[in-house]
Amino acid sequence: MAKGTPIAEDEEQAILKALESGKTTREVAKEFDRGSGTISRIAQRNGLDLGERALTKKADLVRTCYNAEARIRLVGKLLDKAEELMATCDNPRDLQPLATAIAIGIDKRRLEEATDPSARGGEIRILFDKMGEVGE
Repeated sequence: MAKGTPIAEDEEQAILKALESGKTTREVAKEFDRGSGTISRIAQRNGLDLGERALTKKADLVRTCYNAEARIRLVGKLLDKAEELMATCDNPRDLQPLATAIAIGIDKRRLEEATDPSARGGEIRILFDKMGEVGE
């Protein structure tokens, strides 16, 4: 339960410092036992634009987690490793999971690279492109 008492100057400065360190309003509210609305008002009163910071965080997330080139490189590494393992795969029991990994890798690569949505390819790339637009 939030305190509901007036905020002292030193507490307000500590709240601002926590916000500037990248914590969310909810995290700061919990830390200081205050309502998230109170934290937002303190930020606004002191010129912190939390909305802009949220957009920046989303853009960073999109850039790092949904980077098409990085995903394609990763799939390429998977296929390279699978090809390397094929040379040592003598047991039929080992062949089945290896063949499955290769098939999945090829399919994911096809989905990433396809540019024609009507050709049942590129669905993942299109989804991530849309997600990237949200972060911009």
